[in-house]
Amino acid sequence: MYKFLKSTGIIAVSVMMATSCSGPGEVHEYAVNDLEFSLEGPLFAGPNSGQAEIEIDLADVVGGTYEEGMRISDATLKAASVVPNDSMGFAEVNAFVVSFASDNEDVSMQEAAVKNPLEEGETAATLNVAPEAELGEIMEDGKVYVILDADLAEDFWEGNRNFKLNFTLELTIK
Repeated sequence: MYKFLKSTGIIAVSVMMATSCSGPGEVHEYAVNDLEFSLEGPLFAGPNSGQAEIEIDLADVVGGTYEEGMRISDATLKAASVVPNDSMGFAEVNAFVVSFASDNEDVSMQEAAVKNPLEEGETAATLNVAPEAELGEIMEDGKVYVILDADLAEDFWEGNRNFKLNFTLELTIK
């Protein structure tokens, strides 16, 4: 019995050492600027969503140190802001929410930033980032859906509302 426990202990320690040798990974900043969202009318009072797709190319992110098999192991939203992209500015907009999703149906969409309430007269909305949002599994495949919800104060029957989103992610790559 003692030999069995000793062997099991040695195997467990070996596995832990092998997995810990992979290290924490390299941290890289990844910025997306002027990602356009068009919320197509008719729009109704309350949340209205727009979606954009981005592709994260790890070879571009890590540069010359890229090796086949590298992957995103963790991702954190560090900053996000919304600017209007039409003549209406932020008229009749109460709040914004930014979420991230992937094609992996086992991974839930994550709400990552919010600005509520939107200050009257603002020309750019700096969103409050949710530090607990775990985006690593969403970013893992490189194809990411970014969702912008604009909470409107009243119905907007004709035309569209257009916004641009800027955000910075911190990616841990192994």
